[in-house]
This record gives sequence, C-alpha cells and structure tokens, in this order.
Amino acid sequence: SHTFLGTSVMRPLVYKTNATYSALTFRKRIEFMNYTIPKSGNSVIQGILAYDRTRSGATANITEGGIGYNKVKIRMKSDRGNEINYEIYIYA
Repeated sequence: SHTFLGTSVMRPLVYKTNATYSALTFRKRIEFMNYTIPKSGNSVIQGILAYDRTRSGATANITEGGIGYNKVKIRMKSDRGNEINYEIYIYA
C-alpha cells in the first residue's frame, strides 16, 4: 500500500530513491531507509510519499522523525514471499 504524509504542494523535492529488495521464500522481509536533510539550511521535511510499485500487501511506516523534522526513518515490510519495491519521495 502507498503511504503519503504531509504535502508536496509548492515544496521542492529534496530526495528520491527506489528501494528494491528481493523476496524471501515463505517469509516477510523488513528493511529500513534513513534520510537526513543536509544542514545547509533550516529546512524540515514537509511531505513524504512511499509508492508501492508492486501493489502487494507491503507496508511503509515512519519510525523516527518525519514531518517537521530534518530526518526520517522508514520501515518497509513486504507481504509473505514477496519483494519490496518502493519509490520514495521526500519534500522540504
């Protein structure tokens, strides 16, 4: 499923990545993605989009930081026996 927090309206995209991990047979896979905005300004995260490209039962949750912070930690968990394939966008 997709996860969207905050807003991307009139906000610059500061980070984009494809998080792809292979499937584990008969098991759920859990992976983490960390991002910190460089300290060049006073920017904070305004929006986060984690788009599930597999359209499976995968989930993406914010475990640290997020909206209003300069860092975020995203926990991605696959459906049993499926891969993780997310496009992650962060706006400041």
